Amino acid sequence: MAQLDPQLPTKIYRGTVDEVFSHRNEIPPDATLELKIFEHNPPLRNEEADPFGGKSVIEAFPDLFGTVQGGPTDLSEHPEKYMKGFGETKDRRTLES
Repeated sequence: MAQLDPQLPTKIYRGTVDEVFSHRNEIPPDATLELKIFEHNPPLRNEEADPFGGKSVIEAFPDLFGTVQGGPTDLSEHPEKYMKGFGETKDRRTLES
């Protein structure tokens, strides 16, 4: 069986067969391909069907992640005081493929 050469560039296409094959013109004719097939919507086992035990995600949040202690008491009243610059990018770089 042929092995993947880690030195060669690779591309990954994910989606349905039709979605992946719609990119066939981007794949060189001499390229080596690997096809993985995943079941679509595999059936859940009983314990996986309700992972939160009947709780909503909000209700289960403290069980999963704990609680925040020592935070600001006026965050909901003065978000601008604490959220200034949140989500802003200081260094704008783009990713190249």
